[in-house]
Amino acid sequence: MVNIAELTSILNEKGKMWAYQTVATFLKSLEKKNMIQSCKKGKILYYFPIVPEEKYKTKTTENFLNTHFSGSLKNFLIAFTDSKHFTAKELKELREWFDSIDK
Repeated sequence: MVNIAELTSILNEKGKMWAYQTVATFLKSLEKKNMIQSCKKGKILYYFPIVPEEKYKTKTTENFLNTHFSGSLKNFLIAFTDSKHFTAKELKELREWFDSIDK
């Protein structure tokens, strides 16, 4: 469990420089999305995750694809191939991955 001040401090130590209110807003947003919950201890509100990290990543990625690429993984990958961001090694890994899910 972490409170807003602790999380702000952790982020700032890692060079992220988030303001207290920004962290508070972000946590409230995650709480509304049922990703985290809060509980009050004394006057301080603490937050804790209620979904596994992998589920959070999956949900966030799906939302990103839906918002920016009409839910299309193909359109997402095309955006990268047009700007030539893939190395030969990455393309090989992607081919192997596609082959593995095609079976």
